[in-house]
Amino acid sequence: MKKYDGLARIIIQNVGGKSNIVGLTHCVTRLRFSLKDESKAQTEILKNTDGVISVIQSGGQYQVVIGQEVPNVYDAVVSIAKLSNKDSEEENEELPKGILAKFISIVTGVFTPLLGTLCACGMLKGFLAMSFGFGWLSKTDGLYILLYNTGDALFYFLPVIVSFTAARKFKLNEFTGLMIGLTMCSPVIVGISNGGVIGNIMGLDYYSTVLGIPMILPTTGNYTSSVLPAIIAVVAAAYLEKQLKKVIPTVVKSFLVPFFTLVIIIPLTFLILGPITSTLSQMLGNVTVSIYDLAPWLSGAILGFVHQILVIFGLHWSYAAIRYNNFATLGYDTVITPNFVAPFNQAAAVCAVWLKTKDKKLKGLCASAAISGLFGVSEPAIYGINLPKKSPFFCACVGAGISGALVGMMKLRIYSGGVGIFAIANFIDPNTGNMNGVIGIVSSIIIGCLITFILTAIIYRDKEEVVTITGDGNLNIVAGVKNTKFNDAETRNDKTKEMIVNSPIPGSLQLLSDIKDPVFSSEAVGKGIAILPSVGEVRAPFDGTVVMIPETKHAIGLVSEDGVEVLIHVGMDTVELNGKYYECPVQINEKIEKGQLLIKFDMKKIVQEGYELVTPVVVTNTASYKAVDVIVEKDEIIETGKEIFKIRQ
Repeated sequence: MKKYDGLARIIIQNVGGKSNIVGLTHCVTRLRFSLKDESKAQTEILKNTDGVISVIQSGGQYQVVIGQEVPNVYDAVVSIAKLSNKDSEEENEELPKGILAKFISIVTGVFTPLLGTLCACGMLKGFLAMSFGFGWLSKTDGLYILLYNTGDALFYFLPVIVSFTAARKFKLNEFTGLMIGLTMCSPVIVGISNGGVIGNIMGLDYYSTVLGIPMILPTTGNYTSSVLPAIIAVVAAAYLEKQLKKVIPTVVKSFLVPFFTLVIIIPLTFLILGPITSTLSQMLGNVTVSIYDLAPWLSGAILGFVHQILVIFGLHWSYAAIRYNNFATLGYDTVITPNFVAPFNQAAAVCAVWLKTKDKKLKGLCASAAISGLFGVSEPAIYGINLPKKSPFFCACVGAGISGALVGMMKLRIYSGGVGIFAIANFIDPNTGNMNGVIGIVSSIIIGCLITFILTAIIYRDKEEVVTITGDGNLNIVAGVKNTKFNDAETRNDKTKEMIVNSPIPGSLQLLSDIKDPVFSSEAVGKGIAILPSVGEVRAPFDGTVVMIPETKHAIGLVSEDGVEVLIHVGMDTVELNGKYYECPVQINEKIEKGQLLIKFDMKKIVQEGYELVTPVVVTNTASYKAVDVIVEKDEIIETGKEIFKIRQ
């Protein structure tokens, strides 16, 4: 089994299966699903699955936060679910309900595929600005020219790339989308403004006419580096293409549909859509700057404080379009700049937790989370440490608010996109090489991080932290198993009592660490054993209650009268059988007696299908007890009802 296949199968199963997936993309740390029905997703199961940091439902998307391994998990999900690249990157044709949800869906669909490259090119431009400022390179050096154009090309031809990603988003022929962007960046079109103004209409200059209609260009003289005009043009083209497909005969659709789409949309873009959207873009840039200028320090403080809160819900994308619009219309951005400091403050909070905690495992997590934060990726710090601990997250938000206020007060400008420590160079003025912006942003980060660190060090205590997966009655299970919360009275254990769990299946004992599924073998779900069954029956290991039965009936979750939570998972990857060869005569919430039949399964047919029968039996609330002792040995042959676990408080 490939490294990420097990996790991918768990995710697919618990988002409702392949049939429930409409679209899938990923950003730096998240799988972003568009689902037909989000109610089919087992959110709590995914949250408690090893390898999943958290799950967020926001902006019409079902977001599974993975961390830095997200590209590998994404590839595994696409492969196992047999999603085509196009299917995996498209969203539902029907946009989510609600203006904000629609807006975020559009922005993420368009910008997510190129986020990494945008950051890389932005950082390259920042590095060159730094090289110029320090005198390492002059603007006439061949290396400077080559690298500058490498970094600048993406921004110059942004309409081309945005047209392509928007075409995927709105299900327009991708090459038709490319043609719209290419035309907007065509050298001849770009050079029209060089011929001078030939007229003015409603206060707007125009440089040429089409069928006697003035062709108004943006104030920059061309559409290079623009965003909104290309997106709006693609939206219109997608609608037109859909209508043309209804009336043009199938035999000639392949060339007549794109022909008429381009013939209609290109003039429409340059005569109507382009002038309107470019004017709106300019107005948006001016309005945001004007609002910001009313109280820059206050705007900076608010944005710095709330940015990581918005990250939790995936809503930070809502202002990405504003930033790149400002780059296109103003050449820089000040409005969204205060959010730059937030990941550094999350890293500072993690460092304080590392200093204070005595938990060796937590210390190990702190190192990688802090490093990720320095590179601008704050999700590992947020979901892995700060948010579960509560106080470090709040302290980081306070520190980021103070940093943001300083950024706003100094009206610092960032000249290109990018995140983290390498993007600090983007605060260098690329025209003059002035370094004041770098000094300002570094000072703001240091002050905010010091405040975050000190606050966290004062407030945080290890005793605040409790493992929430099991201590309050949560049942942590995987691969289609529902996470259920029980009444405190039902889960309260008698601390003076020794609890016994009996074997639910007869067969040969194996060590949990020897089985192939890494989720079980790592004991991430809990301590236990594995049994290679000799009979196709699962029977109750104690008196208790059934708390989980997946639709596929390949597993069952139980809680004893003493509060011991047990997961019995029949076979490896048998979720893929979709319930074939399994029978389950009990129901969720049904009271059961020791020895009662829970599951019947056809061993022969399951093996013939190519699946292993080895069955993990796991105490999923292991962390609630002082010890879970396995009282049987590897390769021992046991019968149903034999004692296998002795559990002590």
